Amino acid sequence: MIGLVETYANGKGWNVGTANVLVEGTSDVLYLRLARDLWKRESKHDLFGSGFAVFEAGLRDDGGVQGVVRELQALRQMASLDTAGRMAERKFVGLFDNDDAGRRHASMLCKMDFRVKLYRDVFLLNPVMPESNGALGADLQRRTEAQNRSCAGLDWEIEDFLPEDLVRGFCNANPGALERERRLAGRVHRDFSKDGKRQLQAYIKREAVVEDMLDVIRLICALRDYLGLEYKTMLP
Repeated sequence: MIGLVETYANGKGWNVGTANVLVEGTSDVLYLRLARDLWKRESKHDLFGSGFAVFEAGLRDDGGVQGVVRELQALRQMASLDTAGRMAERKFVGLFDNDDAGRRHASMLCKMDFRVKLYRDVFLLNPVMPESNGALGADLQRRTEAQNRSCAGLDWEIEDFLPEDLVRGFCNANPGALERERRLAGRVHRDFSKDGKRQLQAYIKREAVVEDMLDVIRLICALRDYLGLEYKTMLP
């Protein structure tokens, strides 16, 4: 019997699992899937195994931070009803860019629904995504903030996990794609134009090797950890 979640997901074109991460847009999904594919070929580990799934909140205006807020609320409610109806339990968490919009909407979502907790049900991207050691919520938030203190206040998006030399090669080959960059404590956040983001995706798909995606692979392992799945044997 198909439940509410599966019916809704099918209509959206999502392949849901039992441990799901909802991200802002298609670029997040592209980099995560590329990292998964490269690591699977290299190590034989499937980072998307054991029910782990990633999908975007929507396309263009349907995605972004508002899309994550909207869809995460809907999916969590449907999952709760499905579980009450003795269907398979499914977990859904949201992953926001660590920029002004992401921070505001993650906080807003927690205020709208007291059952949603930061660093348990919604997460912000950070340069270092620490192991949970089995403790989510406030404990993981404190650990995350401590390990990222040197670059506190630096915005962070999935493209910022890409290595400096690869991104510099792209920027040199595509003048005007990079709008601005900010450096802090050895970390770099870059803002690209809309066309630049699309060009970067194509460049990374074409040029990246597994060594270029190690930080994204570690990000997936962290998300698996936060969702209670095996990850230690999968780490690079």
